[in-house]
Amino acid sequence: MPPRPPQSRPILMLLAAAAFWPACGGDPQEFESEAQPLQQGYTCAAGCGGALGSAALPGPHGAVTLTAWSNSPTLGTVNDCDPTACAGNSPVTARNGQPAYGCPWQCVELVNRYFQGTWGAAKIPADAGAAFCQLAASNSMPQYWVYGQYGVSTSGHAPMAGDVLVWAGHVAIATNSVSSGAAGTIGLIEQNATCSGADTVAWSGSMFGAKYGLGALCWVHLLANTGATGPTCPTGGNWHLAGRYCGSEPGMQNAAGNTLYSCSAAGAAASVVQACSDGCQQMPAGQDDRCASPPPPPVDAGVAPDAGAPADAGAPEDAGLDAGDPAADAGTSEDAGFDAGGEADAGIDAGAPDSGTRVAGHEVPPAAVSAGCASGGAGWTSCFALLALATGARRRRRA
Repeated sequence: MPPRPPQSRPILMLLAAAAFWPACGGDPQEFESEAQPLQQGYTCAAGCGGALGSAALPGPHGAVTLTAWSNSPTLGTVNDCDPTACAGNSPVTARNGQPAYGCPWQCVELVNRYFQGTWGAAKIPADAGAAFCQLAASNSMPQYWVYGQYGVSTSGHAPMAGDVLVWAGHVAIATNSVSSGAAGTIGLIEQNATCSGADTVAWSGSMFGAKYGLGALCWVHLLANTGATGPTCPTGGNWHLAGRYCGSEPGMQNAAGNTLYSCSAAGAAASVVQACSDGCQQMPAGQDDRCASPPPPPVDAGVAPDAGAPADAGAPEDAGLDAGDPAADAGTSEDAGFDAGGEADAGIDAGAPDSGTRVAGHEVPPAAVSAGCASGGAGWTSCFALLALATGARRRRRA
């Protein structure tokens, strides 16, 4: 980076001494110039190298989860709790097994881990403060664009998720986007500042506010970053441990209401488990949400077993016999003439000749009877029966 003017350190140390909050540094070859080395460090329950919190941020292939690691018990100072040597242009493995892209776990390390580790962009090897803005705005780093000091005017512009906000002694990453000309709040993920790894800062519509007693200087935008983030897990009081969350749960961001997500940490990127076709069911705190069960199939009330016509109702051969109705046999072709004297006899009764007339019912032509008896084709008993039948038929006609 450009050499620091000889008089800068005494001036900046005086500024830091007046600040309410200490700052964090960059590369080991740089003075931790914006820091206050006499500040007492903070102790966090996470301990040295423990996870403070996570946030979902834009990545080159979708949302990524970035974790802030703890610098406890020296949190908030220029001192590193982890004795691992600070990284140069290549990451080193810290004592917690995680890659460090600077001094673990200073605020600048988190920023470079995001820019270099996630996006593959060039590392910004500078201390938190004016030097960071100045280097990012230099011609040596064309992939970055700076708004504010050492950069272009902030008018008509606003930070988006993934941009780095720079104060006089601290840096943090914006977790959401805001709009130019409209006041709002910017969420932050940061290291070496809070035990949660998260905070917020006010946005006036043209510039973000001071933080920890440090004045706002600039924000740095990576040109490849569009600011788009995917589903994000709840934070604060809406976070109920790792598990499955409906997209409609309070605190879920950029999520579909009828989709079930898996959340590993508060503020982390949420991964889709499945889309719930029958809706997502929110469960009490401490229980995984789940997809709602499909409703039972409706009962078909219009179909009842054996509810149709009675047995044999459609059988024409039984219609008359079963009901005892003489009229039921009237339409049977075999009985038409004999039983009911129906339409089959109409022509014969009216004196119509027999020639060519179909024999109806049990009527037997006399000529056929005589021919059969004379030829011996039937037994005598059968002949007498046939003659009686024929004689009865003739009597009916004469009547």
